[in-house]
Amino acid sequence: MGKTGQVNVRVRRASDLLVVAEALEGEAANRYRDLCERMTRQGDEEMAALFESLAQMEDAHARQIASRGSAERVGAAAGGAQWEKPSGFDEAEARGATLSRYQALAFAVRNEERAFAFYTYVAAEAESDEIRALAEDLARDELAHASLLRQFRRRAFHEHRPIPIEIPETLSQLEALARRRDAEASAAHRALAESLRASGENDDGARFERLADEEARSAGEVVADATAPALKNAADGLRLLERDFDHFALIAERSRDEAIIAEAQRLASRMVARLASTGGGRNNSLLRDEEPGKSA
Repeated sequence: MGKTGQVNVRVRRASDLLVVAEALEGEAANRYRDLCERMTRQGDEEMAALFESLAQMEDAHARQIASRGSAERVGAAAGGAQWEKPSGFDEAEARGATLSRYQALAFAVRNEERAFAFYTYVAAEAESDEIRALAEDLARDELAHASLLRQFRRRAFHEHRPIPIEIPETLSQLEALARRRDAEASAAHRALAESLRASGENDDGARFERLADEEARSAGEVVADATAPALKNAADGLRLLERDFDHFALIAERSRDEAIIAEAQRLASRMVARLASTGGGRNNSLLRDEEPGKSA
């Protein structure tokens, strides 16, 4: 498996995709119940009830998916599913600290968006119309889940402001910010691509070079300054995309200007698409159905 999370796997049958989908839903339900228990221990019964209802929603969706595929295969796969943790998330550290409503909801939103990115990636690579249609259907479900969670996260934002950022006052300011971010990211990802190729990681190098080209086109004539971040590996390259996703998502949540909100949401969605196309959408350890002779 490449460091971008690319796995040597092809979804050849709709039933293969249903196995993965049911596993994702089952693990999501487990994580929501973990968050429910956490909120209960902290005395936040309202949030505990919310996460329990979300767990029940995921359970119901998992049952619907299981009914469409092989119950025996789905049941075997579900036990090995893993939710990806946000970049910089230290689970041991988190257990010893109070988890705010905003942090808990941000954790949940991130994973729903990663599931969405995975399904969009599968749809793009689908070898049949049946698989493509199924992947697109599953992607829409995850997008709906994320949208619901973002509504709750927006409410929680007024209680907890974890990241101080400047909100653009005009649409032109936001567009200029996006071009600067793209110029910075393009320079960082191009340098990373060269480093990966030098170390023999040609596939990952090619992925980040394509990403850098796309970012350069979006940046236009804007040139990165000398403060562009140095990326040590492909995981750092994906984290840079996640950083920009978080930034635009926060702008969309905090702005009161409808035009700025819409454009920030579009820019955040573009980051999700870039994560998917660069491999971030497959960065989940439940994907173990490799081709014979290959390992993850």
